[in-house]
Amino acid sequence: MRGGFVCCALWLGGCAGDDAARPVADTDTEGASTSEAPNEDTTTTGASADSTDTGAAVDETGSSSSSSGEPPIELACDGRTIPAPTALALDGLDDHVAMGAAPTLGLTTFTLEAWVRRDGAGIEASTGSGGVRVSPIVGKGRGETDETEFNCNYTLGFADNVLAADFEDDVDGSNHPILGTIPVPWGQWHHVAVSYDGYAWALYVDGALDVSGVAAATPSAASVQHFAIGTMMDSEGVPLGAFHGLVDEVRVWDYARSSDQIAVGQYQTIESADGLVGRWALDEIDAAAPDSTGINDGTIVGATFATGAVLDHGVPPNVTAIEPLAVDPLPARPVELGVSIGDAEADDFVTTFYLREVSELDDFTIVVLPDTQYYSDVDASQAGSPDYFHDQTQWVRDNREDYNIVGVIHNGDIVNNGDEPEEWVIASAAMARLETPEDGLPDGVAYGVCVGNHDQDTIGTENETTGFNANFGIDRFIDRGYYGGHFANDNDENWVSFWAGGLQFVVVNLQYDTTPDPLVIDWARSVFEAHPDAFGILNTHFVIGSSANFSTQGQAVYDGLRATQNVHLMTGGHVPAEARRTDVYQGHTIHTMLADYQSDGDGGSGYMRIWEFSPANDELTVRTYSPSLDQWQIGESSEFTIDVELTGVGGEFENLGTIDPAPAYSTVVVDDLQPGRTYEWYAVVNDCAHTVSTPVQRFTTQP
Repeated sequence: MRGGFVCCALWLGGCAGDDAARPVADTDTEGASTSEAPNEDTTTTGASADSTDTGAAVDETGSSSSSSGEPPIELACDGRTIPAPTALALDGLDDHVAMGAAPTLGLTTFTLEAWVRRDGAGIEASTGSGGVRVSPIVGKGRGETDETEFNCNYTLGFADNVLAADFEDDVDGSNHPILGTIPVPWGQWHHVAVSYDGYAWALYVDGALDVSGVAAATPSAASVQHFAIGTMMDSEGVPLGAFHGLVDEVRVWDYARSSDQIAVGQYQTIESADGLVGRWALDEIDAAAPDSTGINDGTIVGATFATGAVLDHGVPPNVTAIEPLAVDPLPARPVELGVSIGDAEADDFVTTFYLREVSELDDFTIVVLPDTQYYSDVDASQAGSPDYFHDQTQWVRDNREDYNIVGVIHNGDIVNNGDEPEEWVIASAAMARLETPEDGLPDGVAYGVCVGNHDQDTIGTENETTGFNANFGIDRFIDRGYYGGHFANDNDENWVSFWAGGLQFVVVNLQYDTTPDPLVIDWARSVFEAHPDAFGILNTHFVIGSSANFSTQGQAVYDGLRATQNVHLMTGGHVPAEARRTDVYQGHTIHTMLADYQSDGDGGSGYMRIWEFSPANDELTVRTYSPSLDQWQIGESSEFTIDVELTGVGGEFENLGTIDPAPAYSTVVVDDLQPGRTYEWYAVVNDCAHTVSTPVQRFTTQP
């Protein structure tokens, strides 16, 4: 059968027998199931190591056995019980932990550290004039006044998706911020830290130095502002800003810890130590937030407890996937899959391999709606019938299963006159067809919209978007599972997310703006960086013209995103034409497409773009179709195929089996693969405390 599990004698030292093909459930103390596709918060890579250990199979009872007939050997995790750790879950709105003024936490030198898992952007707040805006993790104070006792003593948080820290000095309240460079993805546990030694800053992510910088000033240790976790507080204890996600093992030291101390200490529980002036375990057993140093207990406001980071069980292993060896043209010949496991602590390991075939059954579609303005404006000289708009969205519903439509993107100019309510009524009703729930789609079909120049109250005037936000504002999307969030306080810039197989798509929608705000572009980049394993699409109304040259906004957006490795496509309308371009920056490719049919004499005649993705071939075929006319546009500008990387899209993975205990160089041999087919695989390694997944790997057998 496909996926037969055969022992490789070269590395395993003997075949473990048929029992090795039988999956066994392992204990995943970090919450990721090894029967699913790998979760991004467990994926790491690392150095290899050698081993001559003999592989052991696992039978259906969970006891180990050997093909030699010797007594069963002990499983890697036999007799080990890892307690489920807890952390504090903050909702990103108003949850926090308050410690009061906490004068003993007023410091001139310090180290702040915590384990965090971000689940959303949270709410940023400012540390004061000349400071930074952060979604706060921990700190004492915020922007209030520049009088000495009301200065921000210190704070650590996220500015977009990089770490940032700041303090105000004890001379005139000047700010001395530092900004990191390493994007910290959402949905993953990471250790974060900052130190200040009285002269220089140092920011750390996962025990490694991110950036350092000189401040050469003294923080306001006498500040009467309050200390808090998950928010920033002023001298009256009024919170501002909010962290969204989980926080665990928060520590404050009264000196700048060294790089080695931070790297080693990140995996340890430290209840007390010289220089440790505040430490909050945030364990559910406490039902509160006591300070283990016994001085500054915290009061939990609104937050709840959830599964936390794994501490006191060493360092997670480094796992490297080994590419399959060359495949013989004969399908009966096997393929070897392997992982190399490096661990300085020489732990025992359990390794499980997963495999799936990627085929045409995994193909999927995204529908792109170009300018619909003349379907919404029945009085325009170029008007087309509102039926065209309704036919487009109804076609999506009627053909969703046949085409495997996973999402819809609207390029903007939803209406022709943003200040005409009756046009919004037509547009809203047409898009509402996508929102009808059905089995498996409680929110309907996922879709995202951007603001075109005609969607603005005064055409072409950015941020004049009263009509748009009244009809396609935050309230319309906030409860939909695919809605990711927005920039600032309205929906002018927003993002949505949907899935195809195991691959997440993130679509960022930017409003029409001839003078693009760098802060908006930074925000867009931060959304993509927060989801590094997702396939990124940038949607803005005017990105290229008919000659495929970038617009002013398009150029600024491309320049800001070109180095962001998971941004692959940009799409827009505005100009009645079809055009496309491909740009490569430092080996990274972004395809940009324009489609707009509004000037065809009938408002566009219902033509829209159908993006058909073929994961097995790493291809996107773009076609142009009108449901109203039941007609396809032909020609190289209307129908074409481009290369895109689609690793990660597919159906269920087969569990090939578990090796327990596993050697540091673990392999499986898969037989009976079909010729000329594409396969994906990954492995999960567990050292009884930590679970680490390799990235999904892909190979194609010889034809």
